[in-house]
Amino acid sequence: METQNPDMSAENPAKKDVVILATILIAICCISIGLAAGGYFVFEQYTETQAISQTATSQFMATKIKQDTNAQATVQAQVTATALVLKIQSTATAKAKTDLLASYAHYDAFDSNLNEWRATEEDNDFWVGRTSVENGGYLWQVDEAKDVFIAWADFTNPGALTDFDTAVLAQRTNGLPENVCYGMLFRKTIDGIDAGAYAFSVCDHGYFSILYYDESAGWETIQDWTETTATYQDQPNLLEISARGSDFTLFINSQQVAQFSDDRLKEGYIALFIDFYEKEPGAVLFDNFALQPR
Repeated sequence: METQNPDMSAENPAKKDVVILATILIAICCISIGLAAGGYFVFEQYTETQAISQTATSQFMATKIKQDTNAQATVQAQVTATALVLKIQSTATAKAKTDLLASYAHYDAFDSNLNEWRATEEDNDFWVGRTSVENGGYLWQVDEAKDVFIAWADFTNPGALTDFDTAVLAQRTNGLPENVCYGMLFRKTIDGIDAGAYAFSVCDHGYFSILYYDESAGWETIQDWTETTATYQDQPNLLEISARGSDFTLFINSQQVAQFSDDRLKEGYIALFIDFYEKEPGAVLFDNFALQPR
């Protein structure tokens, strides 16, 4: 039996599938290579961008740090300059005040005791110690306080005064600041403190008070203990009183701390005093007393 041979020129279906698969694989490989190349390019671009960004950030931070440093240096320079200006102004003000006080009609730098201040060995019912004009100051040295007390020394050279400006430097040199105080009596009558006097008392831990005293009334408060930032500790404080008729203005270190009116005493003396609030030793040094009748 005879039959017709198969047509060998027609494509084998299996072979055709292999070709298609190979083509697809080649296409996938090309796409993968393309994607890889593109990804690498994108990564390189991203890396370069990040590097540029980091460089810019670093430059920005460096500039900011420099600006902040310069700003801090500028502020510090301004603070230093301001402090220097204030110090110069303070020094100039202090010198001007010293020159003004030295021009008063009565000025005592305590180089000697020409004004015959109370200067003696002390041993009384209240305290043991001494008062002396020495080393350019007027020293009140309390070695033993037998009781709380106030002790004073009169300045009577110009006589009894109505209107005046007066000042003194005072410094606690021993004892606690709340226990050892000092100040000035003013309008103290010629008949003595029992007949009347005003008192301006200062404690250099930052308090002052204003009192009136006479024998019948005792101590009467005009202004109770008042806190102030005007005082210095461990250095002299400048106390000033200005009297015009029945009006009085009080200063500590050129800062006005009080003003009051009282017409009970028309005239009187000035006195320096120490004011002890505990039975403990202490010392006060006065200097540069000044008084100008007005």
